[in-house]
Amino acid sequence: MFALLLRRYKGMILASILFFYLGCGITLSFIKIECNSSTSTTNNRKSNNDFKNNLDKVEYAVLIISSPMNEVKRDAIRATWANFVDNIIVENGEHLYKWNHTWIENNNKQDSIKCFFVVGVQGLDSVKLKKIQSEHARSNDLLLLSNFEDSYKNLASKLIHALQWISNNLKQLKYIIKCDDDSFVRIDLIVRDLEAFAPEMSGPTINQYVTYKKILSSYRGLYWGYFDGRARVYLNGKWQEKDWFLCDTYLPYALGGGYVISRSIVDYITKNSEFLSHYNSEDVSMGVWTAALDGINRVHDTRFDTEWKSRGCHNNMLVRHKQTPNDMFQMYRSLVHSKGSKLCKTETALRKYYHYNWDSLPSVCCK
Repeated sequence: MFALLLRRYKGMILASILFFYLGCGITLSFIKIECNSSTSTTNNRKSNNDFKNNLDKVEYAVLIISSPMNEVKRDAIRATWANFVDNIIVENGEHLYKWNHTWIENNNKQDSIKCFFVVGVQGLDSVKLKKIQSEHARSNDLLLLSNFEDSYKNLASKLIHALQWISNNLKQLKYIIKCDDDSFVRIDLIVRDLEAFAPEMSGPTINQYVTYKKILSSYRGLYWGYFDGRARVYLNGKWQEKDWFLCDTYLPYALGGGYVISRSIVDYITKNSEFLSHYNSEDVSMGVWTAALDGINRVHDTRFDTEWKSRGCHNNMLVRHKQTPNDMFQMYRSLVHSKGSKLCKTETALRKYYHYNWDSLPSVCCK
């Protein structure tokens, strides 16, 4: 009897089972969507709160100038040299360098050093803006300038906007490391040297790399990078400076692929931003803004490879400009395998470096 009923209503029974599982699947899908939405909202809220709450502990800010659509470059930095902040260990208030990185995990977490990717979002369409916001939700490291439209000609203004935000929000800040999103930066070694030598930047282990104007009993600030004082002013092309009138060359400035400025310079620029001239190149602008400042230590360092074209690769370099994401992963692998001792797979010299002669006029500074 049961078998007869089963054969007679087989189709109905199978249909009922099908709709039962289909109904369960739809219900679970809605539950999952609701949970994911709730989790996403919670994560966004947590990310924003973490972004704000940890600012009071930041002493070293890495300011990375980036364009809205350069997510691939930013992710390459996140996956490589940004992790080396964990090689600085804070013990009894002292920042100590110790190689602390493996392929598997970063063993130390601290809040005194933080990377900020600076991106202007004014004028972005809704799709691009949503993409940027989603990236920030997962990475918690974007400094989004809502009242700034990103473009090359606005770089000086972009830097000022970023410095204003830094000055207002990072109360414990000591130094800013400014770089571009195509630079590979040894954050750990820069902070190590700042802790050991700043603002004098003089010591047996670094004297072979640095030159500076004069030794003072005390300094009001530090401006550290690879300087040029003989660069001719661009009158045409991408870097054209229509408003330049100061002299036939740019004033001495640290090349923009990477340089360091102290909190005192950040605050000075922020307070006087309305009176400062803006030039196409933000690094040229920084040279002009700081030119009249007395008592700041201007330090030229050959370990900063920050020119328009890389000078090659040397293991002692602190910054390498004009690097692709592939280049970054190669240097990262080399450093991890060598436990921080070898930046280069093979050391190469493509161009010569110079020591800046601070006792000569800028036109003969850099032979």
